[in-house]
Parts: sequence; C-alpha cells; structure tokens
Amino acid sequence: MANEEVHKVIEMINDVRIGMFTTHGKDGLLSRPLTVMDVEEDGDMWFFSPADSEIVREVKTHGEVNVAFAGNKKWVSVSGRGTVVYEVEKKRELWNSMVETFAPEGPDSLATVLLHVESESAEYWENPGGAATLVASWIKQKVTGKGAAPGDSNTVEL
Repeated sequence: MANEEVHKVIEMINDVRIGMFTTHGKDGLLSRPLTVMDVEEDGDMWFFSPADSEIVREVKTHGEVNVAFAGNKKWVSVSGRGTVVYEVEKKRELWNSMVETFAPEGPDSLATVLLHVESESAEYWENPGGAATLVASWIKQKVTGKGAAPGDSNTVEL
C-alpha cells in the first residue's frame, strides 16, 4: 500500500522514536517531547498522554498538529490531524513497561488516553555524512559560490 518514500518516513520516525509534538495552545504554538508508540503503514502515529493534560485539551480544541523528529543525520516533520482516543483495546495493544512507568494505573484507566495523529504529509531531510558533510558543503558554497547539496530531502503525501 505505502510507497518507498512513505516507508522511508516511517523508518526515520521509528529510528528516532521521540518527537516534538506541536499543538495550538491558548498563547500560540507549543511543542512537547512524546514517544511514538506505533507508526502505521500509512504514516499515522499513536502516542500516550495523561487524560487531564494540556496537550489533550489542545488536540480536542484544535486538531491540527505537527510532530518533528530529529536524529543525528536525519530529520522528519509530519503534519496531520490529532484526535483523542479512549479505546481500552487500543491502549492495551500499545501498552508496554515504559508507559507503565508514567501511568501505573494501567491501560484500562480513564486517566490515560491515546493521541492519534492522522498523518497528512511529511517532509524529511537526510544527511548520511552528518555534521561534517554539512560543514564541508557550507565551505564549498562559500568558496565556489555554488549552492550546497548536503543530503536528500523530499515532501511526501501520506
């Protein structure tokens, strides 16, 4: 179902795991680190959150979200629609010991919910050479006047 570019985005997300989850807060955009629990074949993502948190209120109020992942040599930014999911079966499916550390009441509790991101598009950047390649590209651009091309990037519809 998913094409090669979508698989690349999913692989990048799974490699990094912790994303900066951005919502619309009362005073503007807010970003918080959350660990992705699952990335589906179409790029949709699942996260756990306390039910009484600001992020849950913000997703309910304004569902437009962004989740950005930054690794040593790769970056991906996913835009989509967030929803709050209370479904116990889905919480049980995604539950693990790491979640239990932050939510000891277990997956059946109403105190913990899932944030589901229906991913619409992603933009990624990848630089296999890391920081050294970026510096070399910058120097080359300054010396030759030719634009730097430090890696690969693309926008993917999900």
